[in-house]
Amino acid sequence: MDRNLWIRLGVIVGVVAICTYLLAPSYTYFKKYQKLTPQQVAKLPEAEHREYQGLLDKSIKLGLDLQGGMHVVLEMDTLQGHARIENKRDAQDRVLQVLTTRVDKFGVTEPTISKQGENRIMLQLPGVDDPARVRKIIQETAQLQFRMVEDRPEVESVLKKIDELVKANPGTAATPATIPGAAGAAADSTRHAKGDSLFPELAAPKPESPTGNPDAPFSSQFVAFQNGALYLPNDPVRLARINEIRNRIDVKERALGASEFLWSSEEGPHTQDGLATKPLYLVKKKVELAGDRLEDAHVSPDPERPNGQQIAFRLDRRGARQFAKVTEANVGHLMAIVLDDVVKSAPNIKGKIPGGEGVIQGTFTDKEARDLAIVLRAGALPVKLNFIEERTVGPTLGADSLHRGVMASLIGLGVSVLFLIVYYKASGALAALGLTLNMFIVLAAMATLGAAMSLPGIAGLVLSVAMAVDANVLIFERIREELRKNKTVSSSIEAGYKNAFSAILDSNLTTVFSGIVLLYFGTGPVKGFAVTLCIGITASMFTALFCTRFVYDALTRHRKMTKLSI
Repeated sequence: MDRNLWIRLGVIVGVVAICTYLLAPSYTYFKKYQKLTPQQVAKLPEAEHREYQGLLDKSIKLGLDLQGGMHVVLEMDTLQGHARIENKRDAQDRVLQVLTTRVDKFGVTEPTISKQGENRIMLQLPGVDDPARVRKIIQETAQLQFRMVEDRPEVESVLKKIDELVKANPGTAATPATIPGAAGAAADSTRHAKGDSLFPELAAPKPESPTGNPDAPFSSQFVAFQNGALYLPNDPVRLARINEIRNRIDVKERALGASEFLWSSEEGPHTQDGLATKPLYLVKKKVELAGDRLEDAHVSPDPERPNGQQIAFRLDRRGARQFAKVTEANVGHLMAIVLDDVVKSAPNIKGKIPGGEGVIQGTFTDKEARDLAIVLRAGALPVKLNFIEERTVGPTLGADSLHRGVMASLIGLGVSVLFLIVYYKASGALAALGLTLNMFIVLAAMATLGAAMSLPGIAGLVLSVAMAVDANVLIFERIREELRKNKTVSSSIEAGYKNAFSAILDSNLTTVFSGIVLLYFGTGPVKGFAVTLCIGITASMFTALFCTRFVYDALTRHRKMTKLSI
């Protein structure tokens, strides 16, 4: 083969190799873990749980209709509360942020939360099988609070008390609690930090036992203390131990008292061995100021950081008086901004803030600053949400849908392959290989993009296979026309592809444009159909115009063929 053919062969082999690599996690996940229940997943050993999570992140996700779960459409009651104000879009953004925070607590894989019109929000929660709990959590009012962070001496005192309690009674005295906002990312360590100089000294923990240092079973779990927060590396096993201890009844009553531990939504720096850390704050239970006193919060430039952002907020009259008293009494201390029991920010109070206006400074990116401003406003907008649509898809029905969808795809592919082979003989068999590669590419692309496969998505995949068959039929019929004119095989193939190209391009482009429109304006299942259709059409053009053409060129380039099986 000449250089051009070798390059084309390299492209095809490269595409196949990349697709195989991208689909390997999906194959392993569906073979080994897909049928496990959430309870069984929770009981997996640490090594297997890490493998499970890694495979899940890289594999093809299943939509609500294939996995089972809950579909909800909510409508904001714009005749009540602050939602009566003119900006419905802003109100919708606030509600969307609150719901996103709440859905994170479910541990849902690939939840879908999107806007519908000006005052509706659609949620799809795959794997959720407790509708009553979903309704309760969704309808609760967002709890935005301003609370003081305990100083270092109090933190050290609490840690010492907890260590003493656990040494006296090392058994489990409470059920571990769900970590709001952490979603499994927070964890604990086994090396006790010394001093405030944290990050240059971060080292990977080296525990003597799963419970840490016997003389300091709780405090020895932490890597360090800085800026009012205890830092823990990402170790799910020891995370369970931390939660078990901090939620014990005796610890709450005799050590924490008027304080409690809350996770931060931010991620800390990494240890020397590359483990991410997560801050854990000890905050006072007393709420200095509730979020219902917040009138507005918006992003503004940070004068202390070039190109930096800060969040400016404004309180109502009563809130302004309260805030002035609190800030005056706590200059030099940290104030935690808490949403739904998650610390969003813990700025240092630099002085008394009169007038009810202030700023929150930090190392925010533009997106982080906008998100935090929305979070702050969310607590000031207790909008009533009405359930206008609710559907629950059982796991059995989801598994049955998955089986039927896969069977439909295989039957569609099988019928297409049979038609091509019977009608176009050897050329049809070549096209059948192209169809198989087409589906291979689509699935690999979906795994890479993190797109969820749903029943409409399977329909889009089948339709893209049909479009690929159509492209091959156009090419083969053009080649037949040229052969009837007594042209050589090589010239007939050349003319066939050339004459069919414009028709294939036009039909596929119009279909892709339709898919783009559906992708932009559609929601949920419609988007799933559009994504697989657009990817499938692109893959079909590659396989029909590039891959099969390569085989023909390789066969005819250096030898004279007098007959073509078509």
